[in-house]
Amino acid sequence: MFAFDKTFGTNANTQHVYDGVVKNIVLSVVGGLNGTVFAYGQTSSGKTFTFFGGQQNDPTSYGIIQMAANDIFSHVLADTTRSYLLKASFIEIYNEEVRDLLVCGNDGVGAALAVREDPRRGVFVNANETIISGLDSLMATLAAGEQNRSVGSTAMNERSSRSHTIFKITVESRKIKKNQSISINDTSSDFSDDEDSEHHKTLDYEDDAVLVSSLNLVDLAGSESVRHTGATGDRQKEGGKINQRYVNECSFRVPFYE
Repeated sequence: MFAFDKTFGTNANTQHVYDGVVKNIVLSVVGGLNGTVFAYGQTSSGKTFTFFGGQQNDPTSYGIIQMAANDIFSHVLADTTRSYLLKASFIEIYNEEVRDLLVCGNDGVGAALAVREDPRRGVFVNANETIISGLDSLMATLAAGEQNRSVGSTAMNERSSRSHTIFKITVESRKIKKNQSISINDTSSDFSDDEDSEHHKTLDYEDDAVLVSSLNLVDLAGSESVRHTGATGDRQKEGGKINQRYVNECSFRVPFYE
C-alpha cells in the first residue's frame, strides 16, 4: 500500500502541479522558513521540463522555478514593511563531485566545490551567489548555469541529465520603520555590517535582525536501471553513481550550502 498527498491526471499541466504542491512551500519561504522541492523519476519522465519549463520567453510554458520566482517577487514588491535582498545559486552533483554551475573551471565545466562540515551550520558548500532583482536576472542566472550542466545521450533520452542539480533562491529581509519605502534589492549593502555605509545612515531599521530563508529546487538525475539505457563507458559510470545514491538513501538529501 502506498499513500500520496496528491496525484495528478494526464490532463494536468505544470501550473496545476505548482498550485497543488509547491505554492504553499514558496509562501513559507518568503515567511522565513526553508523549503525544498525535488523531482524524482526515470529519464524522459518530465522532471527537467517541469522545473525549467519550455520556451523561456513564453509565460505559458514556464516551469516551477519561474512560477516560484514570480510569487516571491510579487510578495516582496507588495511588502512595504521589510527591505529585501534576493540571491540565487546553482550547483550540480556529478559522479559524487559537487560543482558550481555559475563558475566555470579551466576545463569548461563547473568549478569543483569542497564539502565542509561545521558544528553550527552542519554540512555545507560555499557556492557562488548572484543577486537577482527580477525574473529577467533570475532567468539569465538559470541559463548561465544550464550551459554548464552535465548531460549525455542514452538509449532512453538523447539529452539526459547526468547529474543532480540544486537551484537555490535565498531570501534575506530586515524590518524597516513604517512610512519608509524601499525597492527590491535596493543595494546589497543594506545587509552589510559596515556601520559607516551610506545605507546604514539613510535606512531606519526597527532592529538589526536579518531574516534568512532559502528555497531549494532539486532536479534529480534519471533513476532508471543502467541496463535499460544501453549505457557503456562514461554513461555506465554515471548511471552507477546516480543509482548508488538512490540505493543508499532512497532519495537525495539536499546539503545546506551558502
